[in-house]
Amino acid sequence: MFRYSLTILVLLFLGVLTSAQCLTTLAANPPFVPPAPYPSVAPKSTFWFGGDDLWTALQFDGKWTAYAKGEGGWVYQNKLVFWQRGFDWRKETEPKLVVTGKRLDGEAPSIAVAHANAVFIPSREAAGIMTLISVPKTGCWEITAHYKGHDLSFVVSVDPETHQ
Repeated sequence: MFRYSLTILVLLFLGVLTSAQCLTTLAANPPFVPPAPYPSVAPKSTFWFGGDDLWTALQFDGKWTAYAKGEGGWVYQNKLVFWQRGFDWRKETEPKLVVTGKRLDGEAPSIAVAHANAVFIPSREAAGIMTLISVPKTGCWEITAHYKGHDLSFVVSVDPETHQ
């Protein structure tokens, strides 16, 4: 009976380890605070990640929830916004931002997005760069943004939607 119980516990523990193998990007300590006129506080449940040259907002839990099934399985699709100190939307309405991605824990097609738009709030000078990213499969993904000689990489876990 003891061996049986021990086996069950080990299998459960290994299941937890397997799902936890994706070492997602954590918030820096001390946290990055964007320069003025950008908001110093990130949107709810997120933290600012990067530096003055290029930054974005990431989820504290490191997860992106897959919400649809495509031909190859689960997919995640969402807009990503990046910022850079001094970015001027009036001079660059279609910024030359390139976002790439590769799955770290298995096989999947890589991601490459080379289209972005300038976004801004009319009452503020703090403009950003928005792109649309589509992740073809669940798993552990390294995402890298490339803009004007600056790179920003982070790791997220794209997990299937759970119904509770």
